[in-house]
Amino acid sequence: MDDRALIDLRDLAARDADLASEAARLRELDASVAELRAAAEGIDLFFARYPAEDAARREAVRDAEAELELRRDQLREAEATLAEASDDVARSHAQHAVDRARDHIAVAETAWARARRAHDELEREAAALPARVPDLEHQAAAIAAEIPDLPTPGEGPRALVDWASRAHAELFVAGGQIDSQRERMIREANELASMLTGEPTYGSTAAQALARAERYWTSSPGHVSESR
Repeated sequence: MDDRALIDLRDLAARDADLASEAARLRELDASVAELRAAAEGIDLFFARYPAEDAARREAVRDAEAELELRRDQLREAEATLAEASDDVARSHAQHAVDRARDHIAVAETAWARARRAHDELEREAAALPARVPDLEHQAAAIAAEIPDLPTPGEGPRALVDWASRAHAELFVAGGQIDSQRERMIREANELASMLTGEPTYGSTAAQALARAERYWTSSPGHVSESR
């Protein structure tokens, strides 16, 4: 009876280890799905906002160009006034105006360069992001092949987001089923281990319950040879 129970306990521990490995695999797949969804959502959101953002950044460039041209006109006027100054006082005032105009130009040039960079960065991102989509679709197809009854996604970021939601749901259900199986096995393993050792082992994993039972089994008189 005890020998049979120990064999059953070993079988439960082995099956639980297999289920633990499968649960870990499903968690890794779910983590990959989450990363894929985040990437697809980012691309989808970028292009949803792109028209308005592009218009805003183009306008910022135009405004910066207009400001720069205005400051350059002011500098030309100040320089003309300086050239026409007839005395030291007038020349001093005119020189201050020229200096201020040049400072304003430096600020305007910095703002213009910043606006141009911002628009250029947007354009680079708009050009680069579509190239990521086929790779995400390939990753999704590979994950789908690991999950029964889960179809491969359609094309495009939005399809990937929708697919990722379904994939997460499927993995959640599969993980829950494995957790339920493991709970039953762990309960059975602890019941067997408690019976074999005469001591409660509840709260132990299946592997821990087996280890306690085997220690008790091998240390009990008359049972050493049977455990080999």
